[in-house]
Amino acid sequence: MTEKTLSEKSILLLTEDAESIASLTACLREDGFAIACSSLREFRAEALGDENWVMLLLDVRVPPLDGITLCHETRSRFRGPIMLLATCEDEMFQILGLELGADDFLCKPVNPPLFLARVRALLRRKKLTEGGNGRAIVQGALAIDAGRREVKLEGKTVCFTSREFDLLHYLAGHAGKIVSRDAIHRFLYNAEYNGYDRSIDIYVSRIRQKLGDDPFEPRYLKTVRGAGYLFAGNSAWQG
Repeated sequence: MTEKTLSEKSILLLTEDAESIASLTACLREDGFAIACSSLREFRAEALGDENWVMLLLDVRVPPLDGITLCHETRSRFRGPIMLLATCEDEMFQILGLELGADDFLCKPVNPPLFLARVRALLRRKKLTEGGNGRAIVQGALAIDAGRREVKLEGKTVCFTSREFDLLHYLAGHAGKIVSRDAIHRFLYNAEYNGYDRSIDIYVSRIRQKLGDDPFEPRYLKTVRGAGYLFAGNSAWQG
C-alpha cells in the first residue's frame, strides 16, 4: 500500500476496549483501511495535529459521556466524518451525540457489513462535496466552499459537522427545487428512508441554528410539509 493510499484510508479509533469491536476493525482492515487505536479517556483533541486521518471512530461507553464530550471538543479541530459507536438504544443519547458533532451514531452490536457500508457512505459524501474543483456555492451572504469544506456567513466561518456540510451543500446545489426526504436519505445513507429516522430533522435544525435561520421565516432552508426541503433562492457558482 502506498503512503498516499494509506493516508487516504487511515482511521483513528478511540476506545477503551478494542477487542469488543474487533470484528468491525477487522472488516475495515480487509477493505484496505489502516486503523490506529488510542485510549478514549487519555486522548486530547489538540493531539490531532497534522495527521491525515480520514475519519474518527469513537467507541463510547454508556455511561459516562466521555466519548460524546470528546466528540464535541474534537469537532472544531477535525473536518472529516466522526462516527460514534455505543451499546445504547436511548434515542435522546443518540440525538445528543449528533447534536454535539457526530456525523453518524450506530448502536452495538452492529453487523460488520452494515458498519462498513455506513463508513463508506460517510466518506463517499465527503468525496462528492470535495469534487467541486474549489468552486463555492453563493447565496447572498452565504458561501459554501466545497474544496475547503468551509461555510462562511457574512464573511465569518461557521463550523459544521461533515454530514451537516454535506446536507447543506446538497440542498444548495438543488436551490429552488424541493428535495424529498427519501432523496436526502439516499444521498446521506445510500438507503431508502425508513419512515421514522429523525436524523435528517436534527441536521436541518442544527444547520438552521448555525445560520441563524428562523424556521418560521427561513432565508435559506424551507420545510415543505409532506414534500421535503427547499433551499431558497437561486444559488450561483463562483470560482
